[in-house]
Amino acid sequence: MSYSVEIINSNLLPLPDALCAELGFSIGDILVCEMDKGRPEMRIVKHTDQTLTDAQILAAGNLTRVINITLGK
Repeated sequence: MSYSVEIINSNLLPLPDALCAELGFSIGDILVCEMDKGRPEMRIVKHTDQTLTDAQILAAGNLTRVINITLGK
């Protein structure tokens, strides 16, 4: 299964609600982002430890948290 979405301003990756539902992603989930050298695709899966703090996520370098971007507008 693969999907196409574009990275927008501030490196945000918008995930439509229907896509999140299909993939099982929810607001607050921690995701692992992986890219292969020389390929434009990114693999995103739920991290095995969903209890990490924001500081731990930042330190890891390849983790992100699902946020609702409409709340910030």
